[in-house]
Amino acid sequence: MIAPSRYFPLAIWAARDVLGHSGRSILLFASLASLIFLTATVLLFSQALDVTWTRLMDQAPDLVLRRIDAGGWAPLPAEEAVACAKTIPGVLDPTPRLWGVVAGPEGPLTVVASTAVVPEDVLDGIKPPSAGQAVVGRGVAHVVSGNRLNLEGQNPITVTIIDTFRAHTGLATHDLVWITSDDARRLLGLAPDQSSDLAIHLFRREEEKVIQAELAAAFPWPVRITDRSTSALRQHTRAVRTGGIALVAAIPALLALLLIIASTILNSTGRQAHWGLLKSMGWTTGEIVRLQVAKAVFLGIPAVILGLAAACAAVFYPPAAGITALWITGGQHLPALTLNRTGAILTMLEIIAIVILPYLAAVFLTSVRGAAGDPWTMLQGDPWN
Repeated sequence: MIAPSRYFPLAIWAARDVLGHSGRSILLFASLASLIFLTATVLLFSQALDVTWTRLMDQAPDLVLRRIDAGGWAPLPAEEAVACAKTIPGVLDPTPRLWGVVAGPEGPLTVVASTAVVPEDVLDGIKPPSAGQAVVGRGVAHVVSGNRLNLEGQNPITVTIIDTFRAHTGLATHDLVWITSDDARRLLGLAPDQSSDLAIHLFRREEEKVIQAELAAAFPWPVRITDRSTSALRQHTRAVRTGGIALVAAIPALLALLLIIASTILNSTGRQAHWGLLKSMGWTTGEIVRLQVAKAVFLGIPAVILGLAAACAAVFYPPAAGITALWITGGQHLPALTLNRTGAILTMLEIIAIVILPYLAAVFLTSVRGAAGDPWTMLQGDPWN
C-alpha cells in the first residue's frame, strides 16, 4: 500500500503552482464551472422531468377509454359504459370522468370536474369547489386579474377562484381548472348522463395490453383505449427529447471544452524548459505527469462542485426553476421537479463522461508526451524532435 505522505509534497507543489499562475487558473476554473453548469442544468432537468412524470403516471388509471365516432371524440353514456366495463373479468372500479379543453383568457385551459382525472397527491387536501367556484393551477392564476375567470366553451361561464394548486404539483396542474360537475357539463355541452371518458383500474396491471381487445368488444359503439404504459412512454420520450434538444443547443458551450483542451496543450508546450529543468534535478516523467494531473484536479474539483450546485439551484429552486423551464421547454413553466438517486447518479456519470474525462485525458496525454523527452533537449525548447 502506498503511503499518503508520498503524495503530500506533490500536492503542495501543485497547489503552489496553481496559485502562482492565478490569472490563467481563474480563467480555466471559470470555463470549466460554466461548462459544467450549462451541461448539468440540461441533464438534470431532463432526468427530473422524466422522474416527476413517472411518479405522476404511477397514480394514473391503467386504462382510459373514450368513445369515438366519425367526427372523432364523442360523449360517453356514463352508466352504460360502467355496466359494459364491469362485464370484463379483471376490471376494477370503472370511473366516469369529466374534463375537456376550453378557451381561457390567454389560451387553452384544461377543465376538470372529476377528481379521478388528477392523481390524489395533486389535490393535497384542497377543499372542492362549489357551484360557480374554481381551483386553478399557478399558470392560470398568474394571467387572471382579480379572482374572476372567464371560460369559453359550448356555453361560456364565469367562475370565482377560491384556491390554487400547490407549487409541487405544477407539472400536472399548471393550466388546470377544477370546477363542479354541473358547471363542467354546461361548459362542455354534456348531458347529465354523459361523461368525457372512463378511467379503468385492473386487478393485474400487467394485463393492460391483452385485455384491451376484449374490453373494446364489450361496448356497442367504437372506442379508443389508451393504456398507462403507452402514456408513460410518451412522457419519457418527451423528457428525453426535451433534454436532447436543449443539449444540442448547448453545443457552443461544449465547444468551449475544445478550447480548454487546446489551452492545456499550448500550456504544456510552453512549459518544456521548466520540465526539463525538473528532470535534470532528478524528477521522473511520472512525477511530472502526476504534478500536472494534480493541478488539473485542484481546479476541477471546485469547478465541479460550483457548477453542479448552480445547476441544482437552477432546476430545483422555485424562483430559478421557472426561468430554467422557460429556457429549456421554450414556453412551459414546470416548477417543483423531483429527482431520485438513480437519476442523480446517472447525471453525475454523464457529466464525468462529457466534461471531466476529456479534460483530464488532455492533461494526462499532453503531459506524458511533453515530459517524456531528454532533459537537455527539453531545456533547448525543442521537445518534439
